[in-house]
Amino acid sequence: MKKLLIGILCLLLCTGCTSKSSKKETKSSQDISSTDSLDDSFYPIVNLGTNLIRETFYQDFSSSDDFQTIGRELQVLSTEYFSTSDYYMSEGLQLVKKDKDELLLRNKKHSLQPATGETVDGKEVSKMVENISEQDYYEKSGDKYTLKGMSIAIILDATGGTNDVLSDDSVNNYGKEVISKLYNYLQTKKSVKDIPTLIAVYRKNVKDENSYNGHYIYSSYCKNGKVGSIKLLDYNTYIFTSDEANKADESLYSQFSVFKNNVKNASTEAVGVVGYGKYKDGSIQTMKIQVKVSVKSYTELIYMVETVADEMDSHFSGVDTYAIINDQDGLKAVVIKNAGEDAQSTLLY
Repeated sequence: MKKLLIGILCLLLCTGCTSKSSKKETKSSQDISSTDSLDDSFYPIVNLGTNLIRETFYQDFSSSDDFQTIGRELQVLSTEYFSTSDYYMSEGLQLVKKDKDELLLRNKKHSLQPATGETVDGKEVSKMVENISEQDYYEKSGDKYTLKGMSIAIILDATGGTNDVLSDDSVNNYGKEVISKLYNYLQTKKSVKDIPTLIAVYRKNVKDENSYNGHYIYSSYCKNGKVGSIKLLDYNTYIFTSDEANKADESLYSQFSVFKNNVKNASTEAVGVVGYGKYKDGSIQTMKIQVKVSVKSYTELIYMVETVADEMDSHFSGVDTYAIINDQDGLKAVVIKNAGEDAQSTLLY
C-alpha cells in the first residue's frame, strides 16, 4: 500500500528527474534513487545532471494527463527490452537542443514534420510532431554508468496544427513513417549509433475534447542499424460513467455506478464522483477516482473518506484503485486500494 501511495503522491507533486547532456557513453554519479517504495515495474534512477530541453516538454504537457502518461507508459514499454533489475534509468541526455531543432523544425534534412505545402488527410498542416521525449538506460559498474539503451517517444498532434482533428488512419500512417525517420537520424550520431533504441509513437491529448485521451499507438525496437517490426499498441482511457466506458467494460461500469450512487447518498450536500479507467489490450490497469465533497465539519469529512474507502473495498476488489478527495478548500485525502487488498486512507492536514 505504501508503494502505490508514494507513487500517487509523486504524480500529484511531480517535478521530474533530470540529466546532463553529453556525448560520453560512460558517466560517474553517486546520486541514485532506489525502488524500495515502489514496485519492480519501476527503474532505479541515476541523476546525471540536467538536459535543458526538458523545459519545453513541461510547457507543452503540464496541463494535461500527458505529462505523466508519456513518461510512465514509455517506461513500462521499455521493461520488455531493458530489465528493471539490470538497468538504471536517467532522463534523456543524448538528444540536445540542436538535435531537437533538426527533428522538429520544418524543412530540415531530418525533420519529422511535413514539408511546407505537404498535405495530411487532404489538408495542409503546419506540424504533426509536437515534441519528443527521451529516457536513457544504463548498466552500473562501481560508480560508473554505461549507456546501453534508449527509449524515445514521438508525440503526435492529431490536429496537425489545424482547428480540426485529422482522421485516425492519417495520424496512424504518419506515426509509422516517423519511426524510420527518427531512427535514421540516430544513425548519423556517433554517440548513439550502436545503442538499441525503443521508439514509441504517442498521440497527444486533444485538449478541446478532454484532458485524458492521450495514448501510445505504436512502438518499434530498433537495433543494429535496422528498424524493428512496428507493433500496434492498444491503450485507452475511459471516463466513468460514460457510454464509452459502458461499451468497453459493462461489468466495471455497473460496479462504478453503484459506488458512485452510494457515495452520493452518503453526503448531506452535493458531491462529484468521476472515474478514469486506464486500459491496455482491453484489460483494466488502474482506476483513478476524483471525489469532490462539500463539507461543513471535520466529522463530515472523515465520514466521506471512510465511506469512499468502504465502497472501494466492496466494488473494486480486482483493480488497483485510488481516490483523490477534495473539499471546497482543496485536497484533503487519498484512498489507495491495491488489487486484492483493503483500502487504506491518508488524510492530508
